[in-house]
Amino acid sequence: DAVNTTSGDINITNTGTGTLTLSDLNDDDYSVKNTGGNVDIETVGSMTVADDVLAAGNITLIDGENGSANNLTISANILSSVNDSTITLTAGDSITQAADTTVGTDGSAADITINATADINGPIPGSFTQADGAHLVSNDGDITIIANDAEIADLNAGTGNVYVTAETGDITDAGATNTDITANNVVLSAVSGIGSADALDTAVTYLAARNTGAS
Repeated sequence: DAVNTTSGDINITNTGTGTLTLSDLNDDDYSVKNTGGNVDIETVGSMTVADDVLAAGNITLIDGENGSANNLTISANILSSVNDSTITLTAGDSITQAADTTVGTDGSAADITINATADINGPIPGSFTQADGAHLVSNDGDITIIANDAEIADLNAGTGNVYVTAETGDITDAGATNTDITANNVVLSAVSGIGSADALDTAVTYLAARNTGAS
């Protein structure tokens, strides 16, 4: 575990090329907790969030690029407790989010950015995949997703905005448990389809969608 209880940030840079697992090692129900500031963890290899990451500030998780598959696997909650925070998740390849996990806030507004396009060793970015029952919740902040393709289950921005860009692929529906997109403004951009096989379920005020049909 990494814990900070009073003030200051948690900043960790891991140079190991294997998978870095953020794990609860002493049965306190979280892997990283900072009640006094930001959390910033970067690693060269892949990263797995096995237990909750909690912060009273911004949260940044980055897995780098070492020439192999650098995936960010979200198997637990990633939550900020302060208003106007940012949550930024970046992977050298793909980002996956398991069912029954929440990335977002516990009631305060946050801007959430998912970037699965950081592969510097090849032209094809990774994908962002939510399992049915996974949640991105910004509580009126904005949600931005950039990936090769995006499979979405629940992007809930409240009165905030949602931007989803599938740079070389499509945007698809990951399941029927939740409304796929809840927001004020929504901008969707893809190459090979938006809700082609199964229509996206939305609760929005303004919508702009563009599919180019060519890579």
